[in-house]
Amino acid sequence: MKNKLTIIIFSIIFAVINSGCARAQGVLQEIQQTGVLKVGMRKDAAPFGYVSGGKWEGICLELMNGFKEDLEKKLNRTITLEKLETILDEDSEQGRHSSVANNRVHVECGPNTIRKNPPTGVIYSERFFTTGTYLMMKPDRRLTVNPDGFLEGILIGVLNDSLTKNFIDSRYQLADQKVYQGASGRETAIKDATSGTIDAFASDGILLVGEAFRQGLKENQYALEPNRPLTCISYGMILPANDSEWQKTVNEYVITKRQINTITDILTRLAGGTSPFIGVTISAQDKCSGL
Repeated sequence: MKNKLTIIIFSIIFAVINSGCARAQGVLQEIQQTGVLKVGMRKDAAPFGYVSGGKWEGICLELMNGFKEDLEKKLNRTITLEKLETILDEDSEQGRHSSVANNRVHVECGPNTIRKNPPTGVIYSERFFTTGTYLMMKPDRRLTVNPDGFLEGILIGVLNDSLTKNFIDSRYQLADQKVYQGASGRETAIKDATSGTIDAFASDGILLVGEAFRQGLKENQYALEPNRPLTCISYGMILPANDSEWQKTVNEYVITKRQINTITDILTRLAGGTSPFIGVTISAQDKCSGL
């Protein structure tokens, strides 16, 4: 019994040491040894990550497949892309930031707004996508919702604990707000906005169009205002802190792939050349590219 207990204790110590060594040796070295690139992606963030017909789809899948191919050349070996779901709830082991900090994934790709102070244990890559804040509404609400005004008495939906909510708080202080919570918040808010239950829903333009696309809404069933985004928002990959070699590797790839023609090519393949994805992406790029 005593011998068994000793074996168990040493097994646990060995596992902890191995785990620490894997992190200490760096992500590139780990991938070189295992041949696995672990990528975190969300299923609720079209067009970046979503599931259609039981299969992963989205910008991030395209980008990460290309990154895998680059790594195969760099490391001179075959690599398997392991796709793992991430979510917004950081109290879960699937949290997008915690998944990276805890070595569950090597990189998380999604609509991650680059913030000056990222959570402990992670940093953001260079910008890979630019978008901005829009108001989505039922088309006939254009007559009453004027983004250039104060929106006094207008009911605007916002996501809880979001940068967009902070912007609406400061820019439209006379507006009323309805706060949406949880992973299904954006889905519910868009249903409310396009049905007229609320006057408008404020969020990132590309995600508004993405969720409308996922819900099967046609372009004549909603309106985006104004013509150009109210704010500029940059998305980055989430990476582990204190791994400069991995950060450099990811950033070199991101910089070569973030050109507008590359992104619009991906969006065209996903949703067609006349998709509203294209217009909202080019509009944000035109306004925000120099910032």
